[in-house]
Amino acid sequence: MPHIQLYTALSIDGYIAREDGSIDWLESLDNREQVDHGYSDFLAGVDTVVMGRTTYEQVVGFGVEWPYVGKQTYVVTRQGDYATATPETQVANVVDDAWVRQLKRQSRSNIWLVGGGEVNAAFLQLGAIDEMILSVIPVVLGAGRKLFAGDQPTSNFKLQSAQPFSTGVVNLHYRRVD
Repeated sequence: MPHIQLYTALSIDGYIAREDGSIDWLESLDNREQVDHGYSDFLAGVDTVVMGRTTYEQVVGFGVEWPYVGKQTYVVTRQGDYATATPETQVANVVDDAWVRQLKRQSRSNIWLVGGGEVNAAFLQLGAIDEMILSVIPVVLGAGRKLFAGDQPTSNFKLQSAQPFSTGVVNLHYRRVD
């Protein structure tokens, strides 16, 4: 059965974005060698992508070709009339057990939970995050949007691997402990 994998970058102090939602701090990473930090291999292992509306709008706003061609994408939003402008993209207005089961049934590979914090929190509250791959960026933001919005239940994960890169980034791969 496919795993739901939260794969995201975060600062050393645990933020995925600045308070205003900006991710400009990711561009400050010295990456002259264009290290992809395992992204290509990860992306090849997923066929479904789930993200919040704000994250979707950021990706569309980058002004590049849609990076998830060939992957079913869901944009989670409370806006009932929200329209997407990218291929193979649908809107999901509710994240609940039934929808997560449907998501897993229809996927042949793993499911990438892109974020942001509210969507991550909804999946965590359901116990639906099977794995987390966190790319820790060597920067302290001091404030911002947390990996999981709001108060969360205690959830246990076990470290599977830690992979450092020449850029100073460390990928931490965790698996949920049942």
